Amino acid sequence: MVFTRSAVSRPGWPLVIASMSLAVGSIPLIAEAGGIPYEACGDLVDSGGFPPCVLHVADDGQIVRPFNLAGFRAGDRVVVSGLVDEFSASICDSTITPNLTDNTIERCFAECGTLVDVGGCLRFDSDRGGSFRVPGAELFEDGARVFVRGTGVSGFENCGGADLPIVAIPYIAPCTTVTGRISSPFGCPSILSATGERFDVFTLSGFNVGDYVTIEGDASLGVAGACGNPLVDLNTIREAFGGPGTLVESAECGLVFQAGIAGNSAQYRLDDVGAFAAGDRVIVTGRIDDDCAPDGNCALPCLVDNTIGAITTACGTFDIGSTECVVFTPDDGGASFLIEHTQQVPFGVPVFVAGTFRPDPGICDNTEALPVMRDNLFLQCIDVCGQFEMGFECTPLFFSDDGGIFTLENFGPYGLGDRARVRGGVGSICNPFCPFTCIRVNSIEPCDLIPADVNGDGSTDVDDVQLFVAVLLGLDNDPYRVQVSDVNADGTPDGGDIQPFTLIVLGQM
Repeated sequence: MVFTRSAVSRPGWPLVIASMSLAVGSIPLIAEAGGIPYEACGDLVDSGGFPPCVLHVADDGQIVRPFNLAGFRAGDRVVVSGLVDEFSASICDSTITPNLTDNTIERCFAECGTLVDVGGCLRFDSDRGGSFRVPGAELFEDGARVFVRGTGVSGFENCGGADLPIVAIPYIAPCTTVTGRISSPFGCPSILSATGERFDVFTLSGFNVGDYVTIEGDASLGVAGACGNPLVDLNTIREAFGGPGTLVESAECGLVFQAGIAGNSAQYRLDDVGAFAAGDRVIVTGRIDDDCAPDGNCALPCLVDNTIGAITTACGTFDIGSTECVVFTPDDGGASFLIEHTQQVPFGVPVFVAGTFRPDPGICDNTEALPVMRDNLFLQCIDVCGQFEMGFECTPLFFSDDGGIFTLENFGPYGLGDRARVRGGVGSICNPFCPFTCIRVNSIEPCDLIPADVNGDGSTDVDDVQLFVAVLLGLDNDPYRVQVSDVNADGTPDGGDIQPFTLIVLGQM
């Protein structure tokens, strides 16, 4: 039997999800555990906070906390069975959530895949792994991309010589897969895809405005959702990636994307690196595939169907123009352009943007034919000197000259005791273990050009000697180091700079 239906919403669903943002811990057992049988199909949801809870939100709205996840993760649709413990619970954002004891967890279908004809039988190859028989698939053609939702599997059926699990009570429709960011124009949350289209969804399952996500579902109903955009019904939702990073060379994987600007960040293989090369800073969006097939000795996860563009940063001001998007004017005198995503920055403060310019029009009513920045951060601008010092929760910390304490995405070559000028956007938190405000997508450079301070740490000493020699030998052409190595200011770092450099290092000049 194949079920079809019209779009519906779950009463109270947004309120249920909105209440789950912080996992504090579990209430200890206060008596011998009893139990109420529980079995339901629903979504795994990350409550957020530290330490996080992973909760199961059933289709009827009931919420429990399963402790046996068996490899499943937030965003997966699963059947959870167990006993609701009558004498213990977890506290998640001041909401008491019942615990399950000795629960089992299995796949509960809501996923896209491809139908493959094998000897007159259509096999469903799921994007999340495995092959299945789906009753009613005969309504679609070989090679069709379909979305299947079911309550699990029940029995087996031979298909092309193999016994395949049968998806129980399936709902089947053309597949819609969208990767993008949750944004909320006029206070109505929807998905802004990487190609500039907007979609409404059946559920956000605990994700918030600004998060990058991949949704899968059914858009064949041809109806609008609550925000007036095309509705992707019965959707699942999983974390995606969207943000800045650097292309780097890996011995095992070749050219890969290193998320974030700082080192020691997650690395991914990309479907498309465009015309970019190692060292380029780029903005990437993509669907996360942790289980993508290894490429030789490379076992890195993948960003599938990714977009990529050169990263541009600027500080400036914004205003509401004649278009639907924000008009941004750089403070360096550059030409104005449009911003699609504003986040929450008040008028009248310096604004930092970091994003990429794309040729597609996106959502802007661009009657003025201005360039449009996509996939952007839009934050309060900071441009300040300061010093790196020891911190208790995280080290190093950047103590700005105006009294602020920050951590950075990009520390460059700087370390404890060094002074530097940092320019970027004041964001939220870089690291959940470090409670200080983060400066996002920052640049970092010396505060002042100090003659003979070749390493840019604010002082001239023996630590500068090796770098100074490299510049004089022509082995280092970094513009800053070349400039400060020209100690006698004759326009060229050469042998004439050795004596004044030595005198400065010895403190005699």
